[in-house]
Amino acid sequence: MTKYTTNDPSYSLTVDPKDAGDERPKLFKPEEFDIFCNKITLESYIFHTRPIAQDIAHLEYDPNDHSITIYKKDGDIVDLGAKLQWLVRPYFTKSKEIAIVQTKDGEVVDGFMVPLYIRPAE
Repeated sequence: MTKYTTNDPSYSLTVDPKDAGDERPKLFKPEEFDIFCNKITLESYIFHTRPIAQDIAHLEYDPNDHSITIYKKDGDIVDLGAKLQWLVRPYFTKSKEIAIVQTKDGEVVDGFMVPLYIRPAE
């Protein structure tokens, strides 16, 4: 897990493989992505290493099980690949859009924005 301090305005958390989500197909393996949230600007990013198609219509966060579902433009539905960890939840869920950014060796290769919807809690 990435180190952070409580006065740091940004959090970057490596996902935990044991929280890999449900039985739906996964967009990423846990080691292929990281979630970054800025708690001041409320900007959130999913940084990933593997190329993906820019065919994502929107993301949906489920506060009941902390999963993130990806809805594709062709109607396919997949799981992000891990549950959203507690430390980033308050900031990630306040973002209206999420940047999905491919990186290589720490440099941005490609990216796009998608809307984030929050499923009502049960």
